Amino acid sequence: MTDRLARDISDVARKWVPDTRLGVFEVAVQGDALAGCTTSRDALAALRRIAADARLAADVRLLPDSSVGDDEAAVVTAAVAPLVRESRVNADRVSEALHGETVVVLERRDQAWLRVRAGDGYHAWINAGYVVLGTAAWADDWIARATAHSLGAELRCEGTRFRLAIGARAAPRRDGRVETADGRLWDLGAGALRPASEVRAEARLVAAPEWALRRFSGAPYLWGGRTEWGVDCSGLVQATYAARGVALPRDSDMQALAGRPVPLHSTGEGYEAGDLLCFADGRRISHVALWAGGGAGAIVHSALSRGGVASDALWDDEPGARRLREMLVTVRRVERLDG
Repeated sequence: MTDRLARDISDVARKWVPDTRLGVFEVAVQGDALAGCTTSRDALAALRRIAADARLAADVRLLPDSSVGDDEAAVVTAAVAPLVRESRVNADRVSEALHGETVVVLERRDQAWLRVRAGDGYHAWINAGYVVLGTAAWADDWIARATAHSLGAELRCEGTRFRLAIGARAAPRRDGRVETADGRLWDLGAGALRPASEVRAEARLVAAPEWALRRFSGAPYLWGGRTEWGVDCSGLVQATYAARGVALPRDSDMQALAGRPVPLHSTGEGYEAGDLLCFADGRRISHVALWAGGGAGAIVHSALSRGGVASDALWDDEPGARRLREMLVTVRRVERLDG
């Protein structure tokens, strides 16, 4: 491949799929053809022009592709389904999908793996064993029925137990039982399943960091995690605001662009409970925390150095707090506290 051709392909990627977490662009020259796949129609059109100019065949697939067939959507049937970077068992976890959530299917590979787009726009791979497949209309019907949101619910049926993570979905029935995404019927044994409006109203009765501590205190740190069984920093922030009815993107660098900026201040003047404090390791945003405030400048976050979810004093004089203060680069406000 010539340097000119490589630059042209890279230019298309930068223009139309600048963030591969939110789109797919996997294109390369293979023999006498430009081959691969992308989720961008504009990128596909540009690649076809590049291929024609270079006298190459154009064999670039637009996702979703024909491997999907009628199975355009999937609903998670496991309690939690890992979303991974590549289509292999030991691939890195990048996020998770919770029971009852739907994902859009983009590609099927070797029957066992599905490339999907999650509800927050994240693109990743999921093993087919974690989901049930169907049409888009079928998935829409499930979402319309799955109006019960888990607050740590435990379901029971004839001696079997099934735990639902905070935020997972199930379908309430008139007889008082609950239907899970695999069609099984359960009784609620412990915890709570409530409509989204009630979850939102309850969450907004307290400040966001207080809710995070109530629901996630003791959760271990897990890269890519979104649940009380393991959560990373941005997963904690995303879950906390989801409970309040505010949709945030998945990763900390994306969250650092959400809402509106709050001026940085050495003592936190002007910060409000629930503001997002974003920290950079060099040029890259690598950590996010919820501002709780108070005289010690309390923050709530999930950090590997703390073993998971914790409340820490940002104004403390210990090395970890000093390092965080040095790394703080932006503060964002994503909702009105009276909203």
